[in-house]
Amino acid sequence: MKKIFVLMMFFVVCFCLSMTKVNVDASSKCEVSFHFDGLQAIAFGDPSRVSGGILDVHHHVPSIEIKQIKQGKTTLIHTIKADELKGKTLNVNMPNNRLQPKRYYSPDMNKDKQDFRWCLDIENDLFQKQLYLKDNFFAKIHFNAGMFYSENVTENKYQFVSGSSLHKFNREIGRPTLKVGLDKQDSLVISGLKNEVSLAYQPGTNYSVTISNLPSKDMMNIDHFVFYYDAVKVNVPKFMPLPVEKAAFYPKPIICDSVIFGKSVIK
Repeated sequence: MKKIFVLMMFFVVCFCLSMTKVNVDASSKCEVSFHFDGLQAIAFGDPSRVSGGILDVHHHVPSIEIKQIKQGKTTLIHTIKADELKGKTLNVNMPNNRLQPKRYYSPDMNKDKQDFRWCLDIENDLFQKQLYLKDNFFAKIHFNAGMFYSENVTENKYQFVSGSSLHKFNREIGRPTLKVGLDKQDSLVISGLKNEVSLAYQPGTNYSVTISNLPSKDMMNIDHFVFYYDAVKVNVPKFMPLPVEKAAFYPKPIICDSVIFGKSVIK
């Protein structure tokens, strides 16, 4: 009986320790998330890194905002404006980290809206071939760490039309997002600007980096997706997105968002 009691106490202690460890791990978590809003091409053709190209489009104003989130409070800590980004090549690195960025694939994408395959891959989903990106971006960003997911999956399904041609693509579309977990002694460094930005590990603290390239509010034309065809070298039909619920080709396409180039490279 005494042996049974001792064993029971041992398991209780182990359980309590395991619960304490979970709580400690949760409170020590530190993550940097990247959100991409507006016209930018994110290329996955280089297996060693992922590169983003902010499109150089009239009336669109690129910017980067970095926020710190701690104990439910969000604080803007860095704003990088268009004039600081123009012509720059940025690098996002974790010093001493040799891991390459990856894409999150779940067992069943229909049950998991974070599955990266919800993001629109203009080469694999629409054309099934490499389109080759021109090197005339407003700015470029190379990502060397983290896991890419999808977020903000649309409520409506989309199809793509070019003249009277209707593409077989017919589903909701997600927006790409990147998450980088930091451990103790880690920092995420954004270099290539006049001043380097370092986001250091802090227990219970997260960072949110929003890279945007949106038009001004008074810009009425919303056919922004067509600008992606100006950024590629291959001459292809200009398939434009259209909500499936619409019975006619009006209103015009409404997507002004980031897309994936699964085969191409940005140098």
